[in-house]
Amino acid sequence: MKTKYLFPIVFRKIGWSLFIPAFIYGIALLIYYICECDSEFLSLGSSNTIAIIGGELFKTEYFCITENDWTEEVIIVFLTISMLFIGFSKEKDEDECIANIRMKALTWATIANSILLFVGTMLIFGTAYLYFMDIYMFSFLLLFIIKYTWDIYRFRKN
Repeated sequence: MKTKYLFPIVFRKIGWSLFIPAFIYGIALLIYYICECDSEFLSLGSSNTIAIIGGELFKTEYFCITENDWTEEVIIVFLTISMLFIGFSKEKDEDECIANIRMKALTWATIANSILLFVGTMLIFGTAYLYFMDIYMFSFLLLFIIKYTWDIYRFRKN
């Protein structure tokens, strides 16, 4: 089966090798933020950068140069790229059945992610909601990878 939208098989291994350290680093950083501990030692460095929107709280600036710590951005980029590689790499035996399993997993992840957003919005407030949204950014791809991997495992087991 011709699938032009999937990455080659080798990208799954690249994805896992990027995902595991980025996930551990991201969880450690999130724990330090939630505990309000000093996370300076986790910093990857900072520099001046051009921002479309920047500034302090209640003091928004547009198209400005601002000092920025790159840790969060690097983690977000690595997690997103790695999960795309993991979720959308071809299987060894890619066929219509695998494509159907992938499509059903995508549908399930979309519904589950929508329910997660609804429940989180109704039950989480204040600063905790910002932490929830940080996690929610990655929940769709993570739910898809978990569901797809589980379904492929069950399919191959039978």
